[in-house]
Amino acid sequence: MERFAQYIESRLGRQPDFKAHRFMVDSSVAVVCAYLETLVDKEQLQELVILPLLELRFPEPDSMHPIARIRSTLSGNAYTLEEDPRKWISGVTSGQCLLLIEGDEFGYLLDISSFQHRSIEEPKAEKTVRGPGEGFTENIMTNVSLIRSRVKSPQLVFESYTVGETTQTRVFLAYLQGRPSEQRLQLYRDRLSSIQTDAVFESAHVEQFLEEQELTPFPKTLYTERPDVVGSHLVNGKIAVLTDGTPYCLIAPATFFEFFISAEDYYQKALFATLLRWLRFLSFLLSVYTPSIYIALTNYRQEIIPSALLINLAAQREGVPFPAFVEAILMLLMFELLREAGIRMPTVTGQAISILGAVVLGQAAVEAGLVSAAMVIVVGITSIANFVSPTFGFGMAQRVLQFLFMFLAVILGLYGLFIGTLLLIIHLVSLKTSGEPYLSPIAPTLRNRYQDTLVRMPWSKMKPPKR
Repeated sequence: MERFAQYIESRLGRQPDFKAHRFMVDSSVAVVCAYLETLVDKEQLQELVILPLLELRFPEPDSMHPIARIRSTLSGNAYTLEEDPRKWISGVTSGQCLLLIEGDEFGYLLDISSFQHRSIEEPKAEKTVRGPGEGFTENIMTNVSLIRSRVKSPQLVFESYTVGETTQTRVFLAYLQGRPSEQRLQLYRDRLSSIQTDAVFESAHVEQFLEEQELTPFPKTLYTERPDVVGSHLVNGKIAVLTDGTPYCLIAPATFFEFFISAEDYYQKALFATLLRWLRFLSFLLSVYTPSIYIALTNYRQEIIPSALLINLAAQREGVPFPAFVEAILMLLMFELLREAGIRMPTVTGQAISILGAVVLGQAAVEAGLVSAAMVIVVGITSIANFVSPTFGFGMAQRVLQFLFMFLAVILGLYGLFIGTLLLIIHLVSLKTSGEPYLSPIAPTLRNRYQDTLVRMPWSKMKPPKR
């Protein structure tokens, strides 16, 4: 035992929060208790481990071996027997307490961890007017309890994985038995098991290993910090991946139309939810096409623009030294800078910078003759439409498409937009996420899933998902 205790101290002894207590049980059996005091609950350690062992006495004669007597004393606590010293180190650094008993070749890992984490709060990135106000935290076990409180079925399964050679991050694969196919489950099991990386600090690291490595701006995995959203997707046959240390849960596979669905759609009347979805589809089209259509019309197809509007545009552009394409690039870059500044600055200051910066800089640019007033309106509509997307990752894809369509518009005009649209449709149709077509249920057509895609049917007319 002493040799193993020296091994533990050689690996962790330099850590300021490492503690190793040596004491005797009934003056006959030596015990070493090692832990990191910043990760364990010291009151539980004292009450459930150290005091019971110090008070333990071996009666004479005793039919039980001293080690068996100690094990029976510890039986009230959840402990794991490990023979590999490397797993002892991993257990201590994960918040467990290690007991080494003289004459026993096993190490006892007791889970009395007490990590510091924030309490359950309202989700920050997914605000809703109506609906539950609970959001995930950075503690993975808290997140599991939030999901179980909503999905109480015994079919709910959590499979545990450890990823990251250095960080040893816990990852849970969650699903409802019988809902996703076994082939899809095995696919995600294999991807999680095959992750080879040094560190995992956030679910985004895991996401890059779960998705197919294809050149596309479109995300194939949803992420959410709402337990109710995870529960609804699990019921519909999806798979959830929870990562310790982050409040964001991954949901896979995700298709194109699911990025237009908000959690609040299911807490509103079906008519209102459907109208909001159409509004999000319209905002996607406005975000991608508004600058490019303006550039194509003003450069190549001025005859399509009404005469009165064309005269106004010509008067506004008089004295502007740049073509419409350069105007759009400058204004969009300015809005991107303001967006980033608003995110990085403190909350109150960031909002003021975003709003005042956009107004002041836009007006100053028009008065200085650098851009036209019409271009400020076009870029403003585009930027507002970007924010309508419920998912930040999908909004990033919209911005990438903006610039691509602008380049096509300045080179080929409306023909470039038609070619770009055709290539975009071909690209979306060719994409698959874990074997499922990215544009389903539209391409291929799955009529039984129309009830919750372009429209949201009333609950009374919704059919349960097929298993």
